[in-house]
Amino acid sequence: MSQTQNFTLSEAGYVLGRTPAMLNKAVDTGVIQARQKKVGNMVQRLLGPAKLRFFRLADELAKDLTPAGRRRLYGALRKLPDNAHRLQLGRLELDLEQIDADLKNRMARLEAVRGRIESTGDRGEAVVRGTAISAHLIAALTRDAGIDTVLADFPSITRDQVEAAVEYAKAYPKRGRPYPTKSLKSTLAALADAGAFDDDVGPGDVEPRPIP
Repeated sequence: MSQTQNFTLSEAGYVLGRTPAMLNKAVDTGVIQARQKKVGNMVQRLLGPAKLRFFRLADELAKDLTPAGRRRLYGALRKLPDNAHRLQLGRLELDLEQIDADLKNRMARLEAVRGRIESTGDRGEAVVRGTAISAHLIAALTRDAGIDTVLADFPSITRDQVEAAVEYAKAYPKRGRPYPTKSLKSTLAALADAGAFDDDVGPGDVEPRPIP
């Protein structure tokens, strides 16, 4: 694990399986400290690997850690070299091998997902690599309809690409108005099934209503 690598709260949330809001609260309440980076008019909070190690360990030791113990654990992890996989905490020795391996796998997965998505256009829209299809749109449609339905609506992309779009949206949530969870094709099909486009209905089939 590289101590120089930093993650946004949404990226860290993806790696840890936590929500960015939960991590943000941990920073606000002083459980951890975050580096700050100015991006435009906003200040972005960044977490390094020591913080990710802390959350994983804190989860495993939740029943045994007091607030003071959490602070000691956090302080010790901040001083631990990146190539050290054992932590001495008083009389307690903690083995970080499995935790570090799990985190490394999740970081590699995040890197692989980023490789399947690219930014295009002036607004930097995230699209499935090699297409003009929005990754966030695919993720939104998949939440409602499932992968098989999305593949039927977008036959030019593969299952792996759909799965990558879903994972990408978890690590990099869409800003602003969310995409609809139903495609135009699915919406039109539902309307047709409901008889909204019944060609057999003519002017003579409409029952006149009295004018009040």
